[in-house]
Amino acid sequence: MQAQIEDDNLCLWPIELAIWVSSDHIDGGSVKIGGKATLDVARIRHSRAPWYGVLVLSAVFTLIGSLPMIPVSAQTGSMVPLLLHLPARSNSLGSDLGPTHVSSITFPVLLHSSARPSCLRAWARKAGMKLSWTRGEQWVLMSGAPANIDKNFNVSIDGYRSPKGPIVYSENKRPTIPTNVCGEVAGVGVIRSYERPRNDDVPGAGLLPQQLLTAYDAAPLVSQGLKGQGETIVLFEGEGFSNEDLQSFSKLLPADSQAPVNVQVVGGNPAVTPGQPNESTMDIETVHEIAPDAKLVYINLGGSQFANDTTAGTFIAAFQLANKQWPGAVWTMSFGLCESDPTWDSSDLEMINDAVDAAEQSNASVFASSGDMGGLECTPENAYGEVPQSSWQGVQVPASLPNVTGVGGTSLSTTANGSYVGETTWSEPLLSQGTGGGPSSIFVRPSWQTGPGTGGQYDADNGRQVPDVAADADTATGTVIVENGQKTQGGGTSLSAPIWAGFTALIDQYLTGHGGHPVGFFNPLLYSMADVSPGYPPFHDVTVGGNDFYPAAPGYDMATGLGSPDVWNLARDLAAQRD
Repeated sequence: MQAQIEDDNLCLWPIELAIWVSSDHIDGGSVKIGGKATLDVARIRHSRAPWYGVLVLSAVFTLIGSLPMIPVSAQTGSMVPLLLHLPARSNSLGSDLGPTHVSSITFPVLLHSSARPSCLRAWARKAGMKLSWTRGEQWVLMSGAPANIDKNFNVSIDGYRSPKGPIVYSENKRPTIPTNVCGEVAGVGVIRSYERPRNDDVPGAGLLPQQLLTAYDAAPLVSQGLKGQGETIVLFEGEGFSNEDLQSFSKLLPADSQAPVNVQVVGGNPAVTPGQPNESTMDIETVHEIAPDAKLVYINLGGSQFANDTTAGTFIAAFQLANKQWPGAVWTMSFGLCESDPTWDSSDLEMINDAVDAAEQSNASVFASSGDMGGLECTPENAYGEVPQSSWQGVQVPASLPNVTGVGGTSLSTTANGSYVGETTWSEPLLSQGTGGGPSSIFVRPSWQTGPGTGGQYDADNGRQVPDVAADADTATGTVIVENGQKTQGGGTSLSAPIWAGFTALIDQYLTGHGGHPVGFFNPLLYSMADVSPGYPPFHDVTVGGNDFYPAAPGYDMATGLGSPDVWNLARDLAAQRD
């Protein structure tokens, strides 16, 4: 049984209507639709459209009232409340080649509770399957040969020749829960090959390391000798990095921080493609310039230890590994996939979020980029430059997970020495780029996501809102990076996430040095400080601009979240909260 509504008639989804006009301005009034209906233009949301020089006007209609919020946790024992179950998506894997030839597949299974799944373990042994469970978790990782999975979960796992060339595997229908498992299973994740997330990297000379520290007021921490000593930053990546570029980049740092960049590699370091932008290199350089003495761990999600895992299985296994070997580390992820991507379902996303929650119990802080498509984070990879479809609007995972701090993008203005002047929303519609953001269609807005700007007219369905915070992402204002042996400029929310990760490592060091404990799960603290006006203003509130769907505004907004950090103020506020 999956976490879903049994009555199909209740599955009502907003319908978005796009009207294409030649004018770039409409004052109001009505527009005829097919000669049968009119649309009140005053209620239309304007979306900047880079495609073909026309204006997109979108209106959201809800059938039979507003979309109901379903607390699925009451039905399935899940850890977080969800909205409606994911809508069906077409299978676009390519040509079916018949039964897959992979030897083993690992996929997650959601449990009804965190109790030891003794009955499921006994069933797995008899079924020729392997089960991996960690005490206290509400999910397991199940492994087995495709033939055993077919037989025991009532599916057929075939191989497909994807449009990109590689052969992948996928279920041909949703698995069913086996009998004789004593009611311990609540849902089964999607059984489908790992899908590499889309990088949020827009590389473009930019801010030097000292200027970045000055702009976001981290220099007072650095002046106290805080450089990340004793802290660990884990970077989850989907491609290799250039060690030569890292060592060249370190020479841009102040003389006392120019030691070689040492990165612990998990899963191998794939060769980089010469002349191409490199996401991982930029991420590592960004956290290193902020916290040069922190331990850096690179986890390759395409590594051999994850080779037979599903997408959700890969995320969960990688998160478990990081939590076990580097508890209390700061995590950063500069990639994402649409929430409604067919590579996973709501059960998968619950389990991924729970894996993050488990790490945060050990004081990990987790950041992920909100995306670079201006709110169209569900745009298919083969559809860039095409007329946008309503189905392309959405948010991406991991940023939309309630236990992850989603990081949006800004355009930063500074003086010549890096002193902060101001910020606007990062948005480049002519390039189909800009900060991602919007309401989740899967997760209910958490109890801690409150305060001025949350909820309201743009989130009538009470979904979890993304992003939570923001930082510099504009390639015109981004940081200097070294890539392919040359100095260039980093950008995208792929830059924003490691900026927050690096600063959090400095804040953790400050807090522990003053008798406190690390930040850990950041989101409740962030919204609490935004709501109560602490002693030192912790955020730069971004109120100018917006992405393709949501405007920046005072307080929280779904373009830049609560704003960008004033690191020194944030550190002092957190220390004061814990005195």
